[in-house]
Amino acid sequence: MSDLPLVSFKIYVKDLSIDEIIGFRAYTEDEQRKVAEMLHNAQDKAKFYKAVKYSQPILFKLNGVNIDVFNDVAKLRVPCGYTIIVKNINDEILNYIELNREETIYVKAKPIVKHGYKGRKYIEAEELEFIIATVDTDTAKELLNEYKAYELLAYGFGYKPCNESYGLLIPRLLPIFKPQNIPLHVISYTPPNTGKSTFASLLERVWSAYYYTETPSLPQLVGDGRFNSYGVAYHYRTIVFDEFDKIGSLERQRLEELWRVLQTGMEQGLWKRGVSSKADISYKNFVSLLFFGNVTDEDILNYTSQSTSVNHKDKLEYLIREKYRLSSKQFIDRIVYAEYLIKAPSTDEILNVQDGEVVYLDPKVTRGVLKIIDEKCFDDFKKAESDKAGRKTRQLNAFYTVLYHLGLEIELDTLHELYNGNVTFSELYNEGEKYETTDESETGEAADVSDIEYVEWDMREVI
Repeated sequence: MSDLPLVSFKIYVKDLSIDEIIGFRAYTEDEQRKVAEMLHNAQDKAKFYKAVKYSQPILFKLNGVNIDVFNDVAKLRVPCGYTIIVKNINDEILNYIELNREETIYVKAKPIVKHGYKGRKYIEAEELEFIIATVDTDTAKELLNEYKAYELLAYGFGYKPCNESYGLLIPRLLPIFKPQNIPLHVISYTPPNTGKSTFASLLERVWSAYYYTETPSLPQLVGDGRFNSYGVAYHYRTIVFDEFDKIGSLERQRLEELWRVLQTGMEQGLWKRGVSSKADISYKNFVSLLFFGNVTDEDILNYTSQSTSVNHKDKLEYLIREKYRLSSKQFIDRIVYAEYLIKAPSTDEILNVQDGEVVYLDPKVTRGVLKIIDEKCFDDFKKAESDKAGRKTRQLNAFYTVLYHLGLEIELDTLHELYNGNVTFSELYNEGEKYETTDESETGEAADVSDIEYVEWDMREVI
């Protein structure tokens, strides 16, 4: 079998996350310090002030962009809350702004204070660079001839290629793909320390995904018409909501308004805010949603234990209805897969650790695998059911399509059991009898230590 281009590293800068190290290939101490400094210059107001004062570079993910057509400028939002101006928008800049809905793009610039009309000050981006994540589809194609897609993606997210990791990983992969623009919404409640947050952070670096660590406001999620500003639901293909179990802590009016917006967005791909104020905004984007929750909260355990059903969708519908007093039936109907796992493998059990370090598939190859599978899901739509119409049939066919191209061949009865919430992937893999792999590749064997090719990278494209 071909060697897998795997990488491992040590963390030298405590404030730098694993996903940032992998995303920028900052594997040496010097590289990590340079990346951390630029990222923190964009995240912290005090550090941003110093960057402006001493003309130091900042580095941040391209999220919101507001284009002023009349003055030929673009306004980029910096994570710490400030806005930097890009003057004289050319075709190259426009191309990066357009690509931002499909690719992961970072902005590197030096923020400089300038004086505008009537002495008004603004911050202009000088020495502007757009850094787009590289994608290696050639290597990905070669590896997909020998490995299953889900095996390669397990390596990509730092997991061992084993049944325990597959049971947790596959549900998290589903919302990445949109066969025929049909989004797959997933809700997953598992114990803490099962890798939810790490997966979401890594996903941001290899896919057009946004990770919410807390419940968003409507301006953040949808946008604000007063500033012609589109929100996260416009710019990304996948949104991950972590700690969804804490949604009930929101003020009631805000919670109900957010819930209505989510229902419409999940069903129709239509994201809009009201019809009665200057903040109103509306657009279409079939973004897929992944909801993560924890099951250790005693209150949550009490609610779910009151449900007489062992069905996973039923349990979560009961929890949302009774605990949060929300319209759970409509929400669950829009969910293609749900799981409520009291027990699950911890990250310590499933991480791919070698010589004391977690080993990952090279990120650009992971992106290549994701891109290839995404294109296959769109071009080669598989129909598990063709004699019915409606939401359920569309969801089942999209569900089946993704599983097939990930390298799984699920029997129709099992597909229905997964969709209806009667069984989970963790249960399937632990039993080892209710699924079969496709024969698209010859072996599907996991790589051993001799297959590992350690690769060193530099930061020239960023530094």
